[in-house]
Amino acid sequence: MGNHQNKTLQNVETVAEEEQRFIIDLDEIVQEWIWQTYGNTKLLSRYKREDLLITINWKNVTLNQDDVHLYNSNSSCVSRTLFRTNFDNKTLSEQLYNFTANRSTCSTLKILLKQSLAMSHESPITLHLPKQIMSFQNHIKSEQVIPLGKDMLKEFELPWNVDSQLRIAPRTRLIAKLNVDEEEYSSHFSASIRFSGRIMASIATRQSPSICLKFIVGDIVEIISKARKTNGRLSSMEILNEILPSVGFTIHGRCLFRCGMRQHIVLNQELLELSSSSSSDCGLTPSAPSEYCHLTSSYIKTDDLIRSNPMGYQRL
Repeated sequence: MGNHQNKTLQNVETVAEEEQRFIIDLDEIVQEWIWQTYGNTKLLSRYKREDLLITINWKNVTLNQDDVHLYNSNSSCVSRTLFRTNFDNKTLSEQLYNFTANRSTCSTLKILLKQSLAMSHESPITLHLPKQIMSFQNHIKSEQVIPLGKDMLKEFELPWNVDSQLRIAPRTRLIAKLNVDEEEYSSHFSASIRFSGRIMASIATRQSPSICLKFIVGDIVEIISKARKTNGRLSSMEILNEILPSVGFTIHGRCLFRCGMRQHIVLNQELLELSSSSSSDCGLTPSAPSEYCHLTSSYIKTDDLIRSNPMGYQRL
């Protein structure tokens, strides 16, 4: 029931985040400018818009990024139980057995863009992870490259295991749990970018995409400036009239990180109330589910720390 509620809440949060996303597609702006500027010419007016294929070359457009600003950061620690089993010692003597378990957790690094630009040309932005994340886990690259306009999710598994002895007192039930503490970190971020230059575009029909009907060159700053006058959604883009005019825009997003940090064994014991007939029964009974019937028992002081030996890290 609890897992179902958690998944439902996660789905609601994901939907809410997607509804708040604001992504401006620069290719759509350029295509609209081309159609408005050249659509009524003698050459193109004979075609329907949906019959034409516009290919945009962004290689002569330069994009510069300022440092990333982090704000509203917070972190927390959550403990998860990866494995639990009970052992019942119905005998009149202490029993010594082995407690063995192997489990894994999934660590995640997620970058969600709430306000961004997008273009067909690959133009990534760089996010330097905050020191809080780097202090949690040194198996992650401090510099993450994010595709412009796209969210990023990276995952890797961490193995956890225990193989120790437990001493179980007479007529006692021992409850053993393998717990893992996970650190969770979240932060909002913003990054200002500027871009300028000239786009080149070719127009062809979808039936003959290799035959160019018209070749067009345009200044991206002038194209955005004209589009802002008729499209209120583009008010977040600013025309910067510097020595070299450019378009300014601020990217907003969230950084989410979760990673297992340490494992520990939690032991609890309780007395068994046995009838006289059951006291003569043989031995210790693991009351774990059938799939864990291969586990035998052990005893560890409750303050003992069973450290993991994670292997097979994947660099993020």
